[in-house]
Amino acid sequence: MRRIGIWFFLSCKRHLCRLSFFLILLLFPLGTFLIRNLQKDGEASISIAICAEPGTEKGEKGLQALEQEVVLALTGRQAEDGLFQFYQCGSEQEVKDEVASKRAECGYVILAGLLERMDQKDFKRSIRVYSAPSTVAARLSSETVFAAMIELYDRELFCRYMEQKMGNEALAAGDVYDKWKENGSTFDFTYEFAGGQETKAAAASEPSVFPVRGIVAVYVFVIGLYGGAIGLADEKKGMFLKVPYGSRILCSLAGQAAPVCLGAVSGFAALWTGNCMGNGAYELAALAGYSISVTVFSWILGRVCRSEEAVCCLIPFFLVGSLVFCPVFLDIRRYVPEFGMVERLFLPGYYIRLFG
Repeated sequence: MRRIGIWFFLSCKRHLCRLSFFLILLLFPLGTFLIRNLQKDGEASISIAICAEPGTEKGEKGLQALEQEVVLALTGRQAEDGLFQFYQCGSEQEVKDEVASKRAECGYVILAGLLERMDQKDFKRSIRVYSAPSTVAARLSSETVFAAMIELYDRELFCRYMEQKMGNEALAAGDVYDKWKENGSTFDFTYEFAGGQETKAAAASEPSVFPVRGIVAVYVFVIGLYGGAIGLADEKKGMFLKVPYGSRILCSLAGQAAPVCLGAVSGFAALWTGNCMGNGAYELAALAGYSISVTVFSWILGRVCRSEEAVCCLIPFFLVGSLVFCPVFLDIRRYVPEFGMVERLFLPGYYIRLFG
């Protein structure tokens, strides 16, 4: 066992230089997530002053005026909802002072009677903008202001339409509109089980992130194939001739496991940095088992091919096949179920399926 441990250590040292390209390949997603997290922690929102021109405090039926609703909608945004942070001022002069003192990058003053202007389609010059010549925040934030204004006006139009069609029965039209907006869909599905209990389907939250786990799986797999090719080259050079015959297979496996171990360590770091880890012990056990499987598969493939050139020629096949047939970027089995049989030829698919 001591001999095998020494062989594994020397193999790690030798393969570390050879693996520089593959380490850089894996450090790309690792660096991407590091930069993203640093930017998220260090980014500062742009402060923008806003107010509504004094006028009609209440609109029709005692409801708040549209310009007031726009101000409240913008100032009520959470800090993580966007780059711009709006805060309310008491008057137009205060907005000017905030912009002049550079406490605000720019300022908006929404004129009174905005709803009437929108109804008459005479909404030009309905919003005054104050901005310093040296900043472009006004041009960038104007889309946010207009989006909030149109969203509230759309709600008003919907409520009017429902009142025209249904009369007094459309009292909850605004609540229905808010429900559709929060749901993100026009349709709402309700599932009824045998027991009579109804459960509404919740929209699954699937953030768009870089597929770190899939890239790690493919990366470790390619590293294992690379180790198998190097192992065959070492055998041809006679590196195992001085090793006792009974220990040659174990030393060969140790030499092939060295680059896989280095790749697994880098992959584990990428999963941790990319916030893709669940239970740490389960992640470590799954990655360790996957690394052992890759090492054994590469060793068997080397015994079958008996040539490092043949193994190197198979690396592009396994690489492309893993990216296409395994759920790295896309689960192709959802569209062509027959490809599920092909996925079984590639080890990354088994590892990825362990996590759902």
